[in-house]
Amino acid sequence: MVLSPAQLAGLAAGHGDDATLEVLRAGQLGRRRLLTVAAARAGGDGPSVRECLALLTRAERADPTAVAHVLAHPPVTGWATTALRGEPDTGYLAGLAAAAAVRAGLPFTLAVPCPEGALLLPTVGGAAGLGAGLAVVRGVGGPYDGRPASDGGPPPGLSVHGPAGAVPAPAGGPGGGRAPAGRWLPTRRITPIRATPPTEVLVDDQDPYRHRYHRPPTGRLDDAAVDRLDRLTGQAWHWLTDRLPAHARGLAALLRSLVPLTPPPSGHPVSATSRTALGAIAVCVPDDPETLAVLLVHELQHTKLGALLDLLPLHAPGGAARYRAPWRSDPRPVGALLQGAYAHLGVAEVWRCRRHEGVHGAFEYAYWREQTARAVAQLAGSAELTDDGRAFVAGMAGTLHGWGSGGDGRVEAAARDVADGGAVRWALANLVPADGDVDEAAHAWRRGRRSPPPLAPPTVAPGPAGPARIGDTGPEAAVRHRLLGTAADRTGSRPGVDVPVVRQPRETARRADDADRAYAGGNAPGALTGYRRRLAEDPGDTDALVGVALAAGRLGRTAAARVLTTRPDLVRALCHRLPGADPVAVATWLAGDPA
Repeated sequence: MVLSPAQLAGLAAGHGDDATLEVLRAGQLGRRRLLTVAAARAGGDGPSVRECLALLTRAERADPTAVAHVLAHPPVTGWATTALRGEPDTGYLAGLAAAAAVRAGLPFTLAVPCPEGALLLPTVGGAAGLGAGLAVVRGVGGPYDGRPASDGGPPPGLSVHGPAGAVPAPAGGPGGGRAPAGRWLPTRRITPIRATPPTEVLVDDQDPYRHRYHRPPTGRLDDAAVDRLDRLTGQAWHWLTDRLPAHARGLAALLRSLVPLTPPPSGHPVSATSRTALGAIAVCVPDDPETLAVLLVHELQHTKLGALLDLLPLHAPGGAARYRAPWRSDPRPVGALLQGAYAHLGVAEVWRCRRHEGVHGAFEYAYWREQTARAVAQLAGSAELTDDGRAFVAGMAGTLHGWGSGGDGRVEAAARDVADGGAVRWALANLVPADGDVDEAAHAWRRGRRSPPPLAPPTVAPGPAGPARIGDTGPEAAVRHRLLGTAADRTGSRPGVDVPVVRQPRETARRADDADRAYAGGNAPGALTGYRRRLAEDPGDTDALVGVALAAGRLGRTAAARVLTTRPDLVRALCHRLPGADPVAVATWLAGDPA
């Protein structure tokens, strides 16, 4: 399948029209068809594999739409790629074949391996308590409407028999946790997307290949939790329909399932997607639909870009992790930076719609627009992009440029301060100057010479992997507190981040001091004096070096601020070699200006 230049440009701008979304959807289905056959063959050429493939072929001839519905199930990709790595699972293949036959209305009898006493017919339902061994699944044929039997058992015409006996009807509705013996667990669907026709979304709380995310998925939800998910998702979709209809259409076209995640200890809402399960969005359900809308858009962007990359390479494979993604504390390869930038283009657009909701909304828009623009600028300078990748990044840049600023200079300045502070912290955590370069520069400084011409690029020595953190310390925290008030202290997280940022423990954090308060209050000279004093006492004071960088910029020391923001690792190393040296003077000298 081929995308036209106009379709690629539409995706790059952040959305994609209906025809483009259909190309992405069809591309994923075609890929899963090929992967299913390859995964089946990876399981050998025994009678059971041949029987499963024959049943899938019968179902395809009888009702191609039914087979497409089953193979569009997002975890199919993860099952297939696992099989191709040498871990075939013929039980899952049998479940796919049986589910396709049920949906196609075919009569069949199929043996399904269930070594743990449970089986799954993807998109139809599963059974537990069967006993370990082979189960026999029979279908008498006839129309399938997706509903279980009135007694809660398997759909009419479908029977499941395991070593421990047949699956009886449960005494009550499905409950949380492990199902009792001999229970049918119907696939639950919600209809939050009131498109024409309405789009059903599967609640995936039992597929064994849904474990693909940074948080573990929940067990089976109770009915009340499913109803809550349905209600909140519907409200989020309606908000998007009113405010960002292009993203609502994207969800209607590409979202196939929601995977409930266990909440993190922080309680912050989180979400995720996986290249091995495109079409599924994993989410820890938040308390309000507006937050859920941000999470859904974030993951929809990942889904679209992942589907595009399966059709069209945008960058060379296998690049080193050397780029700064503003939402991460560790260096990232070009592909991960592109993914994050495209996802946060969507996040920024949501906040653009909410920028008039008080100073908080204005700050979130300014912050995410600024950080996304910085990521896009790095991508634009990368030699690892293909021609299509460069066109894609240019389209993202065009969207950001067209939005412009939020209009409130105070908010824009605060967002830049927080973004600049994050850049300094990232460089200090991940960049290491070469000892020889530090020696040469220190030698030149002591002799009153100009700084040596082009220093070697720093070594990228990744610090701990994880989300970028905005703690309750330093000038950025003081700026946020002054702008946002106590709301900035209550949480350090922002919806839409891959994993929400967390605050430093209160017992170990340095509270804002006089220098931080001076900077936040507009007294840059006083702040700089305070930060210099702190660095003299503790050269390793990261908050103080961040403050020096921000204060230098506020005072118009542009060259020094640029060096302090991009190469604070070198400034710190030189100041260690040159006791008593002023970091602003060192940065100015490194920039080529007289100190």
